Amino acid sequence: MPNITLSGVAKSYGGHDYAVRNLDLTIPDGAFMCLLGPSGCGKTTTLRMIAGLEQPSAGTIAVGDRILDSVEHGRYVPPEKRGMGLVFQNYALWPHLSIRENVEFGLRMRKVPGPERRARAEEALRMVHVDAAMDRYPSQLSGGQQQRVALARMLAINPEVLLLDEPLSNLDAQLRLEMRAELKRIHEESGATIVFVTHDQLEALTMATDIAVMNQGELQQLAAPMDMYDRPANRFVAEFVGSPPMAIVDTGPEPGGLAGSLLRHVAARAECVPAAVGIRPEALRFGPPPAGAWHEEATVEAVLPAGSSWTVRLRILDTDLYAVSYTPVDSAPGDTVTCWTERMHLFDADGARIAAWDEAGVAA
Repeated sequence: MPNITLSGVAKSYGGHDYAVRNLDLTIPDGAFMCLLGPSGCGKTTTLRMIAGLEQPSAGTIAVGDRILDSVEHGRYVPPEKRGMGLVFQNYALWPHLSIRENVEFGLRMRKVPGPERRARAEEALRMVHVDAAMDRYPSQLSGGQQQRVALARMLAINPEVLLLDEPLSNLDAQLRLEMRAELKRIHEESGATIVFVTHDQLEALTMATDIAVMNQGELQQLAAPMDMYDRPANRFVAEFVGSPPMAIVDTGPEPGGLAGSLLRHVAARAECVPAAVGIRPEALRFGPPPAGAWHEEATVEAVLPAGSSWTVRLRILDTDLYAVSYTPVDSAPGDTVTCWTERMHLFDADGARIAAWDEAGVAA
């Protein structure tokens, strides 16, 4: 399928309240695109407009040269003619039908002949590793298996685009981990374009080829997962993507304490004066600093072990920060340690990241 293109798309439910505003987004053929953002940011509305369940108030949605929605030209293609499959957060399986019959349901509605229908259903169930349960009923399957059946039902009709609206949010941690791996494998094997809505940054970072971060109906950044993590476009993306989130310190007109310490370090290495400085928790290290690295003494306030990592809350001058260590932390609350970092993110007064600092080697 060609690229899916949203041009100037907006959705209003009356008055001046826009769920989505002026959205320009291209979803490449074969991509695994995650729409990521907090509740109410417009990501599900965007997915529903792509599916045809909602009509935009302005703008155009097209697949290649084929226009699916255009307010200007009065064009609207209904959902069943878009060649897309939609999987909701709710599995929506028929309880009185077997797993095989549930997966065959869409094919039956399309009047696919019986032998072909059964073959495609069985192949889809094999793809999601539930073929051994095809003669059981939904009530006899776990939540994770039911979600796989819902995916198989969509895969059986061979959609060119698979639209997933937070399908993993009802699962426990172990099942979510398994389903993330399954979805990535299915994407690689099927080659289908997948658009996945989530508020969980870990889901987006681990599965997506591209992430579109949204906030208050507007696109904040579109990038590959690690590019977005390493080079967030603005303060919102920097604080939303990452756990614990990036610590951002406002420098202010007369900075003192930690803000002053950071600003003096940055000012000695570049001409620009940032309005804020951000540090990722894992970029904050302990011990003797290397030459040229920013450093300060800190008081340990809490050590939170998490098995493979340790999160440490620190008081540096007048500010509390979190650090993440992947080696055991010997310090205890009340201890004084030296903290340092060589990686900073700098932001201007409008919250945009100052990209020029990358080239200077000051910000990462």
